[in-house]
Amino acid sequence: MKNQKISRRFFLKSAGAVAVGVGLSGFPAILRGTPKEILIGAVHPLTGLVAEAGQMSVWGLELAVEHVNNAGGIKSMGGAKLKLLIEDSESKNEVGAIAAEKLIRKGIACLTGAFQSGVTMAVSKVADRYKMPYVIDIATADAITQQGFQYTFRVFPTISNLVKTGIQGIIEVTKGKPIKTAVVVHISEFTAKATFDVFIPMSEKMSAPWKILKVITYPELTMSVASEISEAKSLKPDALFINCRMRDAVMLVQEMYKQKFNVDGIFGIVASGLADPGYHKQGKLSDYTFNACPWHDELKPLSLKVAKEYEDRFKKPFNMNGSHSYDTILVIADALERAGSTDRDAIRKALMATKLENKTSIGGPIRFDEKGDNVGAGSAVVQIQDGKSKCVFPTEFALAKAVNPAPKWEKRG
Repeated sequence: MKNQKISRRFFLKSAGAVAVGVGLSGFPAILRGTPKEILIGAVHPLTGLVAEAGQMSVWGLELAVEHVNNAGGIKSMGGAKLKLLIEDSESKNEVGAIAAEKLIRKGIACLTGAFQSGVTMAVSKVADRYKMPYVIDIATADAITQQGFQYTFRVFPTISNLVKTGIQGIIEVTKGKPIKTAVVVHISEFTAKATFDVFIPMSEKMSAPWKILKVITYPELTMSVASEISEAKSLKPDALFINCRMRDAVMLVQEMYKQKFNVDGIFGIVASGLADPGYHKQGKLSDYTFNACPWHDELKPLSLKVAKEYEDRFKKPFNMNGSHSYDTILVIADALERAGSTDRDAIRKALMATKLENKTSIGGPIRFDEKGDNVGAGSAVVQIQDGKSKCVFPTEFALAKAVNPAPKWEKRG
């Protein structure tokens, strides 16, 4: 029995029994006074290949902390204010793990981050070792919450969730001219590989109309994608399915334009680089690109209000990075409010009972399953039109109609 894994449900029952026992014994559950300030730690890439996206996520965290504090802080703890402590992962797994330990030693009550799935995997191991509640704002790999950890939760959708919605959306937006053949082109790193390890078999399972002609990869620090684009062009596909960071996303479309390589559509599959402002600035080269990704609910008053303040203040679009980071702080604040304590097990128990409806992201209420995944997480297909990403699927969240096939390079303004 002692070698068997303890389920999250059994853990909660046991923790609850201990809490009741302590109460009956006449000793208070919390021996220290109510804190005036509650420290929240965040690990994000502020330098490295995805620094801009990491900074946009941090802004979402900071804005939410400000909003929670302005609304009275954590009332069950005498109005205690949240304080955000941030450490740079430098986009490196081992640096992220060290950063998490550093934050834990500073006395944080809860941890968030870390944007890149590889870094997040490393941080989750540290969090579980220290029994530190870890609420992931952004990271997609399914494997993160399949490690049997008791203290890891994720607001962001999983790759499986994103890919399923993405395939449904791509089929829908291309129904006027279905994709028959496609080439996969992606960066050689953990998240991209994990994405297409799900996307390709799921496409077959869902009877998607396309045939994948080839999977082409390129190194993370490549200085050119000319040979990869030339190879893809030689296969004459209807579409490209890509996963990339902003730097290589720019190189991909620039090289396609240079080689006069036209396809009906470029479809990002959870491609963080396509959400970055630097890619949008490519004008006619980035326009008409699709991306299957998480998104914010642009029809919800809270989301609209937060988006306007975010964009006015930071001069960047309020996309999946800002939205899910913002929502993560709301989740943490809600758990602290119900826990009435900075005790780690009390916070963990409160997180397990989360049902948060007041949020900015697409989908249902935020609720966590036994693995710690958000069962209410939603996703969308967006398309860049006139330099701005617009939701085109699902229809209940859509603000624009998809343009497909895309105009040929030489016919764009």
